[in-house]
Amino acid sequence: MTSPAREERQARIRTERLAQLGSLLAGFAHEVRNPLSTIGLNLQLVLEDFKEPETPRDKRTQKRLTTVEAEVRRLQKILDEFLTFARAPVPQLTPVDLNQKLQAVVDFHAPELAEHGVSLRFYPGNGLGPVPVDWDHLQAALVNLIRNARDATPRGGEVLVSSQRDADTAVIRVTDTGAGIPPEVLPRILEPYFSTKKSGTGLGLPTVRRIVEEHGGALTFSSAVGKGTQFAIRLPLRHDAETTA
Repeated sequence: MTSPAREERQARIRTERLAQLGSLLAGFAHEVRNPLSTIGLNLQLVLEDFKEPETPRDKRTQKRLTTVEAEVRRLQKILDEFLTFARAPVPQLTPVDLNQKLQAVVDFHAPELAEHGVSLRFYPGNGLGPVPVDWDHLQAALVNLIRNARDATPRGGEVLVSSQRDADTAVIRVTDTGAGIPPEVLPRILEPYFSTKKSGTGLGLPTVRRIVEEHGGALTFSSAVGKGTQFAIRLPLRHDAETTA
């Protein structure tokens, strides 16, 4: 039988190896991104030369270059999201008026959703008080959830953002009225690189979960086919550092 000390040492070694692998992959992605950007820029310049194709050969060339450019943009998106996921800095927590911040996000993104025929509304909760968060990080997670909800909601539907105090926890919910997530897919939606979208990278929701967990919180979700999906971000109203100070 393996001793607890040996298991702990093996777990620490695995964690260190994973951290090293993550650093190597992040460095590799960063090195690839620069020449990929150069390729994308030059493709755009070449496409300018074929903006008005005159011969069948020019038309074929334009079509092929357009396909390659789209793939370069897709790779750039994957690399950007991977680097965001792999190199997310430690959050710097500052007490904020959460309802005020959420209202600003909803006001800013409501026109974008309206262009898709989807309404975006905010229902603020009472008694939240100052909530310790790194707003830049949390806002990025929230926007990701809102845009996912937008993509899942048909025209005429709505996306609801709400806040609530639950004991010593602040809860932010993003709810859509879309088709819902099939039960066989639901357990996998937080897996890195798993996506049901054709253009999805599969890193959006894992990044959201990482941001929330680095705040000492938890990301939960529920879904009903034909009714919609709800994600809930649960954040401690007092951070550990404050409690132990």
